Amino acid sequence: MDLSKLGEFGLISRFQSRLKYRSSQVIQGIGDDCAVLSLNNGNYQVLTTDALVETVHFNLKTHTPEQLGWKTMAVNISDIAAMGAQPKFAVLSVGIPNSVAVDFLDRFYKGVNQASQKYKVALVGGDTVSSPKHLFINLALLGETRKKRVFTRSGARPGDKIFVTGTLGDSAFGLKILKSRRKKWAGSEIHKKQCVLRHLKPEPRVEAASWLAKSKHRVTSMIDISDGLTQDLGHILKAGKVGAELWESDIPISESLLKSSVINGLSALPLALSGGEDYELLFTLAPEDVTNLEKESITKVDQPVTQIGVITARKGIRLISKNGRSKMLQRPMGFNHFKGKA
Repeated sequence: MDLSKLGEFGLISRFQSRLKYRSSQVIQGIGDDCAVLSLNNGNYQVLTTDALVETVHFNLKTHTPEQLGWKTMAVNISDIAAMGAQPKFAVLSVGIPNSVAVDFLDRFYKGVNQASQKYKVALVGGDTVSSPKHLFINLALLGETRKKRVFTRSGARPGDKIFVTGTLGDSAFGLKILKSRRKKWAGSEIHKKQCVLRHLKPEPRVEAASWLAKSKHRVTSMIDISDGLTQDLGHILKAGKVGAELWESDIPISESLLKSSVINGLSALPLALSGGEDYELLFTLAPEDVTNLEKESITKVDQPVTQIGVITARKGIRLISKNGRSKMLQRPMGFNHFKGKA
């Protein structure tokens, strides 16, 4: 079908009819100037938004439309989870060039719908516009949490223990594979596929965040790992005016990454420290709560929760190697969209 014949409002109606998840809190959704939502009293709302631009944030040669739709939702859901909140409502705006076919958009929204259903997020509005050259996507997401259990980057204090969920570095290795498809990467196809999927279809840790928010554990700060462990830990340290000590032997690295990196002559540790797009939770915890948290995490969440270091009064990040040696890590600068531009 030709997009010009379908038109903006035909496109909106087409996707509205295919969205499967419905929330009883939606008084008015897609189809009016604003969404109208009924919220419970006594809670906090949290709001995030993220823009994705073709050639900057994603490559249509490596992402299927379904994977792009899923990832659009997942990266925002991860931000909401990092606040200890439950994702609730989303509005999605898409800038569409003439080169994009309706079939592509059908598949893109299929991925959006899959994530929407899994994480119980109601898509309640947005905008569709034409784009002169590249596909442009922007999603805004509203979440909700109890007033006393909203987690922020600030609050870490010396002596607090540092934890992460899941494993680190898989996504970065998966991206390496995607960016060099002509190269013959050695090793297990299953292991390589698992790393690629960690990049293309991230799983935000909503369950772990919900468990922490409902618990009595004194979580002093939290962030999701989108730019790499050391980069995102740096945000926590800056907000709290503290430093950190990381223990190399405790950095969680998957079997897939360990075996794939060794057989391809790579070191897994740099990927785990600064690779990015893991979308795991990184949080600090009052030391008195560590034992109870470690016991509970075994039965409460489906991902490992690992202590990887401690907050220090001394600024900077020190890595304690497996042989006990200590070295200061240079915090990566992170991606700068406007670097080198006037």
